[in-house]
Amino acid sequence: MNLICQNKCENKYCENKINSSYIKRIIRLIGPVILGSKPSEIVNIPGSSEERVMKLQEIEKFFKDCSKIKYRVITKHDNSKRILFINEDSMIKCLENKKCRNFLKFLGYPKEYSLKAYMDELVSRLESEIFPDEIGIFLGYPLKDVLGFMGYSNKDFTCVCSWRFYGDVEASYEIYNRFARDKEKMKKMVDRLSVWELREVI
Repeated sequence: MNLICQNKCENKYCENKINSSYIKRIIRLIGPVILGSKPSEIVNIPGSSEERVMKLQEIEKFFKDCSKIKYRVITKHDNSKRILFINEDSMIKCLENKKCRNFLKFLGYPKEYSLKAYMDELVSRLESEIFPDEIGIFLGYPLKDVLGFMGYSNKDFTCVCSWRFYGDVEASYEIYNRFARDKEKMKKMVDRLSVWELREVI
């Protein structure tokens, strides 16, 4: 068997070891994160304990060496599982905003900023019984909308479109439309490509 043929066989073997339909569903959900318009997304892992273990194994197989996407497993007090998928390049850009960082420090995030320290703090809060509403910052929502939702702004509530908009809607719609475009773009890729081809792209 020549090297090219061997690689194709190994690739096919790897793909057969992955639950393609489940992984494709995950990729559709986190399309904007993969393409970089969104810094992160949280995905719930439903099912029994055994089903959750299997799904986490599938995620590990597919994303373990991924150059674009990192992930953190979140275990709640009731032992339910969520995955925080992170595009580190986009997250770094998001947290470069000094107003965002200052607000997070006001909420008790580390005074000395580092991406790891802030993600560790976020995961710790996500695993607690009190949900951190500031997660909107990490999800790429405009700071004005996060502040409005948390009661730290006098801007009026204007509408709901995936999240609650406060004040001027144009900036919020611009971000929402960017997310929507990337989600649709990724959906088309998922429909067209195999899991292995998607892995090469991602």
